[in-house]
Amino acid sequence: MPSLTNILLAATLALSSVCSAKTIPVKVGESGLTFSPENIQADVGDVLEFWFYAHNHSVVTSTAAKPCDPKTENGFFSGFFPVAQTGVASENVFRVTVNSTTPLWFYCSQGKHCQAGMVGAVNAKTTDDFDKFKTAAKAATSNVTPAGGVFGGSVAKASSSSGSGSSSGGSSTLVPVASGTGTGSGAHSTASGSPVSGAGAVGVSFGVLAAALGFALA
Repeated sequence: MPSLTNILLAATLALSSVCSAKTIPVKVGESGLTFSPENIQADVGDVLEFWFYAHNHSVVTSTAAKPCDPKTENGFFSGFFPVAQTGVASENVFRVTVNSTTPLWFYCSQGKHCQAGMVGAVNAKTTDDFDKFKTAAKAATSNVTPAGGVFGGSVAKASSSSGSGSSSGGSSTLVPVASGTGTGSGAHSTASGSPVSGAGAVGVSFGVLAAALGFALA
């Protein structure tokens, strides 16, 4: 039978994994046709939190070979976030959990925003790789919006997210809301909120503890 020490060690390791996850705010369109940051480094378990600014943007995964075409398999699409007031972030955010350190590429599918350089990457192997991706986007002949609605992430009230430094633990209080699709007026409204930096509260579910104890007892 496993000792109490082994059980506590397994639980500690599981909790450490949860506590180390962080939320990475990404500003979409705050400074023109850009993502900020645009070249992101993230660990497995981290959460990308997209904050949308004027006027109407989206975020879609693509591939390095086709920067302005959607990658629907193991990808994501936020829908469109119309924001009328300049300098004000959307009331809702789009959140995606990073589940691999494999490079991930994304773009805005509005108009010709992708060709204008509104692209980003997560875990690009080198800065040169990212620069090549951005150059390829400028040469793309089309900018494609995925068919259907939001997938691969969740739309949530910005006030319910805990900002940079927090984890995506099981006790999250994020509230899913309706999302906009296409280039029309979506259901996303605006507020004076902005991405928050610094340590946030960490939510830990009983499932994590149960999993840790189950591992120790196996």
